[in-house]
Amino acid sequence: MATLTRWWRGEGRERYPRARRLLITADAGGSNGYRVRAWKKHLAEFALSTGLDVTVCHFPPGTSKWNKIEHRLFSRVSTNWRGRPLTSHEVVVALIGATSTATGLRVTAELDPDSYPTGVLVSDQVMDSLPITAHHWHGEWNYTLRPESPAPLPEPRLTQREQPEDRAPAWLHHPTLTCMNSAQFAQLLADVEQYLLEYPPISLSDRAARQRILRRGPLSLTDRLLVTLLRQRWNTQVQALTTLLGTHQSAITDAAREITPDPHSPRTPRPKAPIKAPTATDLPRLVGRTEDQNPK
Repeated sequence: MATLTRWWRGEGRERYPRARRLLITADAGGSNGYRVRAWKKHLAEFALSTGLDVTVCHFPPGTSKWNKIEHRLFSRVSTNWRGRPLTSHEVVVALIGATSTATGLRVTAELDPDSYPTGVLVSDQVMDSLPITAHHWHGEWNYTLRPESPAPLPEPRLTQREQPEDRAPAWLHHPTLTCMNSAQFAQLLADVEQYLLEYPPISLSDRAARQRILRRGPLSLTDRLLVTLLRQRWNTQVQALTTLLGTHQSAITDAAREITPDPHSPRTPRPKAPIKAPTATDLPRLVGRTEDQNPK
C-alpha cells in the first residue's frame, strides 16, 4: 500500500492530472490478497486522500502469471541482477533501478525506511464501515472503493463495562517515579488504551482482546500502566508492587506482558533511572516518604 501511495504522489498524479479513478490488478494472495482486510482498509484511506475511485481486480488463484508486470518488469529485473550477490538493501535498489531495455523501459527504485507493524487485526465493524462496492461478477475478486469517509463505528458494548477501581496510592504517581506529570500520564494512558483497542495481540480475537483490555479484574488499566512504568524505570520487583497495590503476583506479571514497549505504539519506555528501587521501601523514600507512611 505504501508503494502505491508513493507512486501516486511522486509520479502518478503528475502523469494523470485529470484522473478520477484508478484500476489496480492484484494477485489473489500475499499482502494484497483479496482476503486481506488491512489491504482494503488502507485502500479506502488512499481513495479518500486522493479523491479517486479505486477499482481492484484480483487474478483468480493460480493465474497471477497473466499479470503483464510479471513479464514486462520482473523478468527484466531478474535478468539484470542474475549472478550478482544481493548483499545489502543498497545493492538491491541499485540493481533494480539500473534495469532498462532498448524499447524504452526505465525502472525507478528507492528504499522505504519506514517500519510497519505486523499482526494488526481489522475488526468486522471496521470492514462493515468501508465505502466498498462489490462488482456483480465475483465481487470477492472485483470491487471498488469510493473516496468517502467510513461510516461511523458503533460504540463497542464492552467499553461500557466498568473497570476496577485504582489500587495504587496517589504517591506512586509522583513525577519522580513516573518521569512525567499528571497531564502527561493521562495522555499516555489514553494513547495506550486506544492503541490496545486498535491493535490487539494477534493471538486474541477482537472480542477476546477487548474483554482482556476492559475486563473486570484486579487491576485497572491505570494501575497496569503504572506498574509497567515502575518496572521499566526503577526495576522494581514484582513482590514489591504486589505489596504496594495489595494484589497477587500474577496480576503484576500479566500487566507487564500486556503493556510492553513497542516501537510502533505510544507505549515507549521511560528513561532508565540512574539507580534501582527494587523493594517496597525504596520507592517511598525516593519521594520523601517514610516506611510508616507507606499505605498497605
